[in-house]
Amino acid sequence: MPKTTKKTKRYAADSDFVRNLEQDITAFIKAGRDQAGTEERFNELALLLFEYHYNANAPYQKYCQKRGVAPGEIRSWTQIPAVPTTAFKEIPLCTFPPEKAVKVFTSSGTTQQTKRSTLYFDEAGLRLLELSQQTVVTETMCRDFDKARLLLAAPPPTMAPNLALTNYPLLALKGRLIGEPVYLIGKEGLDFPGLVANLREAEDPLILTGATFAFLHFFEYSKSQNMSFRLPEKSVINDGGGFKGQAREIPREEYFELARQVLGIPPERILNAYGLSEVATGFNDNGLYNKTNGIDGPRYKMIPHWVKAVVVDPDTLKPLPKGQTGLLRYHCLTNFSNVMAVQSDDVGYAVEDGFEVVGRAKGAEARGCSIAMDELISAQKMK
Repeated sequence: MPKTTKKTKRYAADSDFVRNLEQDITAFIKAGRDQAGTEERFNELALLLFEYHYNANAPYQKYCQKRGVAPGEIRSWTQIPAVPTTAFKEIPLCTFPPEKAVKVFTSSGTTQQTKRSTLYFDEAGLRLLELSQQTVVTETMCRDFDKARLLLAAPPPTMAPNLALTNYPLLALKGRLIGEPVYLIGKEGLDFPGLVANLREAEDPLILTGATFAFLHFFEYSKSQNMSFRLPEKSVINDGGGFKGQAREIPREEYFELARQVLGIPPERILNAYGLSEVATGFNDNGLYNKTNGIDGPRYKMIPHWVKAVVVDPDTLKPLPKGQTGLLRYHCLTNFSNVMAVQSDDVGYAVEDGFEVVGRAKGAEARGCSIAMDELISAQKMK
């Protein structure tokens, strides 16, 4: 692969290289997790995507140069430098001028409300984001139904037009919705009466999506009011975020029991979703996937075949053995418009062919991320 130090027409958005790469990644995703030669093909595509990002994303190129890594000098996706998620709050990381983005999304800013990650998408990046989100939904959630009504514990687009929490579910469920989505977060917070009314009137399968903590508040509110509901058959809860960053948490089994008592929904239809705005692919629990495939196994986040999730040491950022707790890193082929390798400060561990999330690193636990961030910022000052 060629190594260059400046952007050329070879890496322009309308070049054969970029068009062919998007088509090849699309074909790889659609071919499914059981296709022959999955590992080898992932590696080939990851190295090509790195070549594209290195040559079309100037801040990332400087970061890679500071770390002494360039296309043609590595042979494995594991060698591609990962950018810390905090970098997306400081620097426009994209393969085109940010002002030319066709879509911009921001994170919810769970740790710093005033500073949020910003993700810029061109047409190709947006197409792969949609494909990624929709394929995950097909594999893990829409296992035994095609369409449903959507209730979101999220603000409407009129309040938060660029918020990923509001927009990503709509991309993921495109073509699968019955009626218009219902947004349940307003200026006064979660609309309890609105949620109650929608639950009482529901006849079609429901997808309830939003922050785990919002549902926990609703369960406790319903219990205090002696209210319970019976959701239409095949409904699912797709809660996200768990209890990371919250002052209070309850065991997952207790959360399941509250959901059963209030909504009459079994645990396998409660899919905890984990995702980062900085990674174009979300990760759902395998509960419904296992149930519909007759699999009796542990519960964990499934990893789509176009993503690699690696647990690394918080200090050295070196990979850790399976089962050992560390920081989660992602190499995602659908991170097409920015950077494919992203180092999060979320803590988790690998289990079987998936992973679980424990929480978020704090202070000294995130030393490795801080060092990587320092390298990236200092690289931008290089002439």
